[in-house]
Amino acid sequence: MKRILTALVWGVGLLATTGYALTPPLHPIDAFKIITIEGEDAPGLVGMPLEQLSLAAMIDGVLEPIPYQIDQYNIGGAVYFEGWHVPLAGSAQQMDETDKLLFLFKDAGERYRGRLPHDGSILAEIRMRDEQGYLRYVYVMKNSRLRSDEQYVRYSAAEGVVETDFYSIRYNKNNHLVWDDFSYVNYLGERPLDSLNLQLRGGILTSLAEVELGKDQLVAVPKGELIGPIRTTTQLDFSVYFMALPVLNLSVQIHHGPKSLMYDVRGVIPELRRSLVADPTITMSIDANRLLGASIMTSAAPGRVGTVDGTIDEQEQSVIDAGLDPHDNWIWVSTKRNLDFLSYVDYLGGFDSSMSLLLEDSFELQRPNEQFPGQLPNTGYIIEEFPKQGFIGVVVSLLMSDGFAGAPEDFAQQARSLPDIEVRPW
Repeated sequence: MKRILTALVWGVGLLATTGYALTPPLHPIDAFKIITIEGEDAPGLVGMPLEQLSLAAMIDGVLEPIPYQIDQYNIGGAVYFEGWHVPLAGSAQQMDETDKLLFLFKDAGERYRGRLPHDGSILAEIRMRDEQGYLRYVYVMKNSRLRSDEQYVRYSAAEGVVETDFYSIRYNKNNHLVWDDFSYVNYLGERPLDSLNLQLRGGILTSLAEVELGKDQLVAVPKGELIGPIRTTTQLDFSVYFMALPVLNLSVQIHHGPKSLMYDVRGVIPELRRSLVADPTITMSIDANRLLGASIMTSAAPGRVGTVDGTIDEQEQSVIDAGLDPHDNWIWVSTKRNLDFLSYVDYLGGFDSSMSLLLEDSFELQRPNEQFPGQLPNTGYIIEEFPKQGFIGVVVSLLMSDGFAGAPEDFAQQARSLPDIEVRPW
């Protein structure tokens, strides 16, 4: 008995000494969250040469390099691309207040106690508190020669293919609004998602002469790629054509994370061109491929569940009629086959508009350029108002999972929530 007690005390002492074994794994919904540290929140890093900075965390009791990237931003608040018409907000070689340091939450570790050797010097400690109340840490290193070779996102510009450990997309080279292929690793079945749908509808001078513009008239051509291990961003030149003439140009950036997609759409609407279009609306949606039996819920009607069966029944109609709040607008689709997707829309820069829910459930209904017939389902957002002139900014986010657990109103909030973050100089 004495030996057993001695071994037990020794084991507890070892855990207390090493520390890292005591912190449980992150909840799956948190693990692959992209943590973003802005330069203005880490003043001790501002002015540092970017090439001198890297990140490390305690892994199995050793301070090891972790994947990271530093994205620089333009004066409009989007990721900077050299050669694009929006200038860089700061210096190209140094950390600025507008630059952002990115890493994954799951790579944070226990606190470094200062007793172990490491390469380079520590500049700052990033402290985060997770949903369970546990503290997790990442360290900003100066002049460390060590780098992680992990790539959470892989991208081939030549092929237009984005691949992560969870999903892959092959874009049409001539129009990145068209998905030539999509797959999700653990999904049970054929290709689950058909395409991203983007449609602009409005009248020419009067609402009585309404036209609908689809993928043939809405063309997004890649102009640059920023490839990183945490997130890959593609800069698109987005043109709207009417009668073969470009009538509107917007900037679109697609951000690809390990388990997420984000479409960032920005532009300034010229007053003269806007005056030619009466009552314009824009629709952004995901057309799925035969997700029969899938369930659909929204933020406006979390107690009502639509079921995909090829027809809009009374329950689905009640979900549609509930509409969407522009500032609380999640849509959750569960395939029940190891793929859930959760979407949101956020407005930028003072732009605001009422919105409604698009929900189509039909074997027969067809859309241009889709590869699979039917809308089973097609879910998304109808933005119902455009300003007469000036800025428009919309961000559409799509989060993917093998299956979200719990009540949707809870996990929809948790999926968007970041931990409490504090950056301390070392």
